Amino acid sequence: MPRSDSPANKPRRISWDAVRVVAVFSVMLGHITHQGPLAHPELDDYPFRITAQYGAAGLMVVSGFFVCQTIRRGHTRRWLWRKVARLLPPYLAAVVATYLVMRMAGAAFNGQGFGEGWWDLLFGPTSDGQAWISSWYVPVGWDLLVNVFMIQGWHNGFIWLDGSYWTLPVQLMIFAGAALLWSRARRLCTGRGVEWLAWAMIAGPLVLRFWILGVYNPSPWAFALVNGFGLHRMHAFAAGIGIWLWSRDRIGGRHLALLLVAAVCAQDLHLYPEHVALPGDPARLPSDLGFAAMLITICAAAKGPDWTFLRPIAPLITWLAGISYGVYLLHQELGYLLAKALLDAGFTGWTRLPIVIVAAVGLGWLLTEAVERPAFRRLTTGRRASATPAARGPQDDFLPGRPGPAHISVGDRS
Repeated sequence: MPRSDSPANKPRRISWDAVRVVAVFSVMLGHITHQGPLAHPELDDYPFRITAQYGAAGLMVVSGFFVCQTIRRGHTRRWLWRKVARLLPPYLAAVVATYLVMRMAGAAFNGQGFGEGWWDLLFGPTSDGQAWISSWYVPVGWDLLVNVFMIQGWHNGFIWLDGSYWTLPVQLMIFAGAALLWSRARRLCTGRGVEWLAWAMIAGPLVLRFWILGVYNPSPWAFALVNGFGLHRMHAFAAGIGIWLWSRDRIGGRHLALLLVAAVCAQDLHLYPEHVALPGDPARLPSDLGFAAMLITICAAAKGPDWTFLRPIAPLITWLAGISYGVYLLHQELGYLLAKALLDAGFTGWTRLPIVIVAAVGLGWLLTEAVERPAFRRLTTGRRASATPAARGPQDDFLPGRPGPAHISVGDRS
């Protein structure tokens, strides 16, 4: 990966912001209108359903692209620290907030209470000792620890407080792995090494999961190997690497097309290992087509001209992209809880939908302004001040913007 000139003086491309906003809102609408009712049937009165699952995978493709784009600039340790400083504080804040709201609202919906004292109120089981008397799960302190330390994928009995959280540990591992390769094995990142790496990230997990381990291997270590390391998500990052190589004229269009077809096939195999629609989520074809369309859109953003036709609404798109990480973290489980409260208050699906969307955007903005940006500034300002600052390019900090598993309500990892 030869170093390139700094893009600092280039104008901001609205196309990348638009890609991120579309991806995040597709995730949000799918969770609200489709997966929410799957988890909680009483919410099944929305005017439409978005059944395709592709937005989060598309965001991982974008992240893979910008890892290649930005890791070559400045100091690798500083690059990695900035990723951690951007991702971790808002995630931890979101976990604590979601835990507290789930705990209190779930108990209220179920007509349950807690024992006396602050410890029982915040961390103990309900007074009847039942966490699953309905689809509204009441988490306990152990669930909070599991999610804070991001070990949900290491055991199939661990609870995901919010299914959207699966991206965080996977991305942090990808960032750490990329930093290690770039600093310790740079020869792999030059020449054709990156091409082979992208193909290995697609083929390796398929071989391991389908031929060596077996898709339904009951061993806890097999579950931890696949889900803990996010091996069934690596194809999305590989697609991002391929698109970056193509945008730099390192591979041709036919090579890219073959790699992206392989990525779509890998997505289908990992999500639908029986090659049929899943009983709990029958949206196989829309998901595959949506992911393919997302890849084409990202290719257009990566190498095509900027989407100047969006300039009239550029301020709105840029603002939404800037808060999209916060929206992503807070929209799903809190959105279900808000929808339930609105349903109990007599709101129909037509009226609940815009309220939940606006609330998700508002909470995302609050998390961005109150936690993400100030924490990032505090954690990065003054670090190695004498070092040459890295060139500023497009952000890749997580998704967008700037920057017997658990029940589907808390366990879906779309």
